[in-house]
Amino acid sequence: MYLRTLQKASKLYIIGNGFDIMHGMKTKYQDFFNWLLISGRLYVIEELQSVYNIEEDGEFLLWSNFEDALGKYDINVASEWSFENLNIAEISIGNQKVSCPSLFLETQLDDIVNDVFTKWVGQIPLSIERKLELPQDALYFTFNYTDTLEKLYNISQNSVLHIHGRLNNGDHLIIGHNNYREPLDFWDDSITFRENNERIQRIVNMNNLCKPIVENLNLHKAFFDAMATVEYVEIIGHSCAEIDYPYFKRIRESVADDAKWVFNPYSADDAKRVNELIGYLQLKGNIFMKQSTCRERMIL
Repeated sequence: MYLRTLQKASKLYIIGNGFDIMHGMKTKYQDFFNWLLISGRLYVIEELQSVYNIEEDGEFLLWSNFEDALGKYDINVASEWSFENLNIAEISIGNQKVSCPSLFLETQLDDIVNDVFTKWVGQIPLSIERKLELPQDALYFTFNYTDTLEKLYNISQNSVLHIHGRLNNGDHLIIGHNNYREPLDFWDDSITFRENNERIQRIVNMNNLCKPIVENLNLHKAFFDAMATVEYVEIIGHSCAEIDYPYFKRIRESVADDAKWVFNPYSADDAKRVNELIGYLQLKGNIFMKQSTCRERMIL
């Protein structure tokens, strides 16, 4: 982690995944699914869908809202989950197709999610075309893992906080949910002590995918402190989902009380979430809605 030299700024931009999507980057969760598929990880898809089996409109929630789906796992499947029989690819030997043994054998599910997700992010090409005019002297709070701000817009890394990690900075990427479950609540007197121990360990592993929000807020205290002079906040490409409310709350408490807040909802659903966030933050006055410049739906 590099040391920052933070400068006072009057503007703060909060950046979500819709920002990268607007720049033509393949950062949707559907793109994650496509990458798993074409890279020979069909069985990873199948296993993930068996644990995170929530569907919306006939489609797995995983591939439209990955983090939300992570928190809605099937407790029965997860408690017995194993990768022992998982194969991740098929290779051709002569005219015969042979399954390759999984490289993830006996690896915990939270490790699998972090491993494949990080590999996917690492191969996403960076956009080469700017879409906006962004000031160099502002602060940037981004939920994205990519270098779009630093490399495409030449924003100083000292002015950018990747709250969930920046891949090319060697950070551990934070991907997860906020649905903590108490492991001992799943103790079952009808099974053996060993079976219970394994079951509880699975729940512990699933809790490892909970976002460490409190720890993250404390870790980046200096960046929040630097927001004290911010009088203008604009949110670009973020769906304003409830999972990130703690970050918005901390930002609200850090910037000037009378700061101007500018939102860029893309759809009616986005606008509804924006209004819910405004109510949660108790914002009054100095609130503006702009029509989003994103060409595709913003999905965090």
